[in-house]
Amino acid sequence: MTVPVLHLPPLVVTPQGINEQEDVNRMLAYFPKGVRAQVEPDMHRIEEIKIRFGRKLWVLIDGRYVPYNYVIDLSDLAFLISKLGTFRDDNRRGIDGTGHRVTRVMAADGTLEGSPVGFTFRLGRYFDGLAEPLRPFIHENPSMLIVGEAGSGKTTLLRGTARMAAEYFPMQAVIVDTSGDVAGDGKVPHIGIGDVDVMPVQSKAQQAQLIEEAVKNQNVRVLIVDEINREAEAEMIAGGMKNGARLMGTTHGRDIRKVLDNKNLAPLFQPEPVFYWFAVIVARGEIMMYRAEEAAQAVLAGKVPEGQLVQLNRR
Repeated sequence: MTVPVLHLPPLVVTPQGINEQEDVNRMLAYFPKGVRAQVEPDMHRIEEIKIRFGRKLWVLIDGRYVPYNYVIDLSDLAFLISKLGTFRDDNRRGIDGTGHRVTRVMAADGTLEGSPVGFTFRLGRYFDGLAEPLRPFIHENPSMLIVGEAGSGKTTLLRGTARMAAEYFPMQAVIVDTSGDVAGDGKVPHIGIGDVDVMPVQSKAQQAQLIEEAVKNQNVRVLIVDEINREAEAEMIAGGMKNGARLMGTTHGRDIRKVLDNKNLAPLFQPEPVFYWFAVIVARGEIMMYRAEEAAQAVLAGKVPEGQLVQLNRR
């Protein structure tokens, strides 16, 4: 792959949040007063907030859920339902101009859709320089599959790598963004993604179709997809390689073997991987980098693949 020669900037030791306080304020505006009073002092540490009718308010801090001494009542739930409005078919929505994600929990009450009984807010933060230690890998080839378990930081890392890819291919690094997690929901993407082009997806069921449209219509050099988990998506992404696009995405998994064993993802690895790198999140801020083809062959042969441990810049 021929990549334009760039003068690489110095590493950023402590990444700075991009619009962090503004993004937090946008989320706080969706909370009823009682909930907001509880969480606002701790928002700089909170990763997720679980709101369930008739139960205590719970927050995820430093990887562990802890409760507040506040019980969600009917007025809290009614406020949230009114404020949040509509959701996509996967019960997710974003918050305009941020990387935050809201998921809805529905009751099985006999109606066609059900009625909301709770919401989970996940904070999406953008950090300048967080993924900078991965620049040598992206400089060699931006084609990368980020692998990690839920809550491991896959999407946060994807934001950083996508922004970096766009430095090499401005407006030709294209995100197909389903829930607004990567670029932010709304008409204007979050400034933290840099010069990445964005194709919003209204419905998870339409993601495969939008992947195809992006490859055919948008002169894509790097196709970026968060949460690849359906066979139709994998097929479209693999097809994008035939049109010359490099591929960057995330998928759920604990290790390379789990990913290779996922039948829905088979088009990404058969007859050979369409990604150049596996980036496996082994701990918060620690990434094991593998050349995908070599690693896949090793795993299928029952061997332990050789990788390189990379420490992300701390936040």
